Amino acid sequence: MTDRLWKVTVSCLFPMGKPLEKVFEVHQATEEDARDAALGKEAVEHGGSSIPTIVKVEEIG
Repeated sequence: MTDRLWKVTVSCLFPMGKPLEKVFEVHQATEEDARDAALGKEAVEHGGSSIPTIVKVEEIG
């Protein structure tokens, strides 16, 4: 299966803060893999200090 480019929007809820939306572009074969990759990138950026939720997934290439 060929990797495709996905744009995944993730809402990050921080303790005592307002949600922050971040967009990740990831190369993955399936939408499910793209979701997992984006959540993994978000976890690395914030060290697990937020509660992430997938808002939107778009295939862009």
